Amino acid sequence: MWLQLSSLPYLQNWRTGFVNFMLIPFINLALLVLIDSQYTNAFNWSVAVAAIVIASGGLAMENMTGLFVMDRDLGIDRELLVQRPFSLAYWGAKVAAAALTSLLSVSVNLLVLLAFGAPVQLLLRAVAMVPLMILSGVVLGFFCGVAAWKNNNPYFYLNLIGALTTIVSGALVVITKYPVWLRLFSRLFPFSQTIGFVITGQSPWYLDLGIDGLWGIAAGLIYLLQLRATLKNSVHVW
Repeated sequence: MWLQLSSLPYLQNWRTGFVNFMLIPFINLALLVLIDSQYTNAFNWSVAVAAIVIASGGLAMENMTGLFVMDRDLGIDRELLVQRPFSLAYWGAKVAAAALTSLLSVSVNLLVLLAFGAPVQLLLRAVAMVPLMILSGVVLGFFCGVAAWKNNNPYFYLNLIGALTTIVSGALVVITKYPVWLRLFSRLFPFSQTIGFVITGQSPWYLDLGIDGLWGIAAGLIYLLQLRATLKNSVHVW
């Protein structure tokens, strides 16, 4: 796992770590809070806390995909396919690195919000949902990595889903207020119920576990198809 952590580019020095761990999440937080305040004429702590929680999922997703893409660029994925395509140590290290960095980031940022006076009950709900949000990020990151495995742009699906995250999560506007088509579309991603629980304390967050399972199955099937196609063509392997 430590090798995976050292491979993350933003952990090479404290400046890049600060930008990715704190500055970017708080910039996104500020944008969402400012947009919300334009319509409510008030500062909404639930939007601020939800922005930090959803950022943890986004970071886990980005890390999971990035670590796999790095192996692809180095040719490590080819050796993995031939020798140990289902290695628990290989995938476990990536999951652990993605989850640990996300957990560290969200912990620091929630403590900052606590220091600025965020409601304790709201923060406790956020803390309770952080593991599920990180799990969702890891699952989607795995999907994005294997789905774009042979694409010229290995970050295509990561960029696509990442751009939709704030909208489909309901961090800014609760998805029950969305049009029916957008509400149904948002349910396809494992974010809305988790964020809904953070904001209201009443949303059935466990439904997002089922969505995670579906994304995980889809990612597993894609991985098997990619594995089979690659092993059939020796030119791709060697």
